[in-house]
Amino acid sequence: MRGEASEPPALHTMPTALIQLVSEQPMPNLLALIALRPERVIHVCTPRTALRSAQIAEAARQAGLTPEFESVQLSPIPGIQKTGGAVRAAIRDARTAEHQPVVNFTGGTKLMSIAAFACAMNQKVCSLYVDTDDAVFVDGGSGPALSTLLGDDQTFTAIARRLTVNSVVVAHGRERVTGGQDWRPLLTLGRHLLHHRTEEQATHEAIHGQDGLLPGGHEPRDPAGWLQVLDRPLILPDAVIALSAEAGVLDLSSGHARLPQSSRAELEELAAHHVSDFRSRYYNAVAPLQRSLTALGGAWWEVCVADAATRCGFFRDVRWAAHVGERRGFDVEEDILALEGVRLVAVSCKRAGAGKQRLVAHLAEFNARTEQLGGRFVRRFLALAWPPRGRQWEILQEKARELNIRLLTPETFERPDAFAP
Repeated sequence: MRGEASEPPALHTMPTALIQLVSEQPMPNLLALIALRPERVIHVCTPRTALRSAQIAEAARQAGLTPEFESVQLSPIPGIQKTGGAVRAAIRDARTAEHQPVVNFTGGTKLMSIAAFACAMNQKVCSLYVDTDDAVFVDGGSGPALSTLLGDDQTFTAIARRLTVNSVVVAHGRERVTGGQDWRPLLTLGRHLLHHRTEEQATHEAIHGQDGLLPGGHEPRDPAGWLQVLDRPLILPDAVIALSAEAGVLDLSSGHARLPQSSRAELEELAAHHVSDFRSRYYNAVAPLQRSLTALGGAWWEVCVADAATRCGFFRDVRWAAHVGERRGFDVEEDILALEGVRLVAVSCKRAGAGKQRLVAHLAEFNARTEQLGGRFVRRFLALAWPPRGRQWEILQEKARELNIRLLTPETFERPDAFAP
């Protein structure tokens, strides 16, 4: 890092080349990318973070950015000289290509960060630190002012709306995020069950009770079993039947409340004949039945919470029942995902937990899973339609505080401060 560097041209006259250190936490890299909108990006990474570099590149594309990407891979534990050499070479290449280099020294190991910052100082290059805790870009003071690129407002406010749930989750390693489902058709039914708890319990018993449609929640394993379920009428409160039919959850054409009959012909075909594409056809035939059963069995609570999260004014890009996972492989349905500023928001909704231990275990599992979706900056909520009481509730609250997960109940989820930071 010796030698004097020539003074670079003014920033505003040249396209930007963003030089970044990559670590396990991708948000500092993604946020700098979105804010600076560079023409070229050079990622300095280690073997451990090489994949993260590719994921950040894909997240940038999800956010509508298509810069040229280059990944420079160092040794597993690079020292100051190696890192400095890589950053210096990237600066030289950027200037040769008539790009204005900007160094983001936020990521990497401490030695890598020190080396990148020292190199930026020596080369008189604009540099920045991404302060995710205070939601601001900090000028490294090593060259031309960061304000010549970002203006006077160097908070995350200006870039927050360029982010989506997709870009944040993809940056953390997931390949695919669906848009979720529209909860509005189910909202009237959901709010009725919320405010008529006796009818909600009767509905749950009619589906999952000992004499219910699916005792203990166990679904049929073949088309013949589902056909038997289609034949059985549901004994439900009159208001629940009417609202369910209005929402498309139940079919009343026979004079009785039954599950939607649109899959009957397909299930009869699958039960009577061997078909080569059985799995996909069976899945598609059963899916609408499962949606109806889920709506009455607990998703009614999810739609109430999703609606409250949308109306609270703190979140955007609110998604209910979005699937997160691989493009052509395994995925997981998340109850509610959203964004608050540049942070991912995740809400897990439970009608009721089967005792203290199960809910406490769910908190730990939920915490770990959502960290893989949005890193350590995720805001987490657990919404309970039927929360436990007494000592069980106290233990659950203690665990939630320990994990920084906010608990929501029917008495609190619609308060003005329920989702407040």
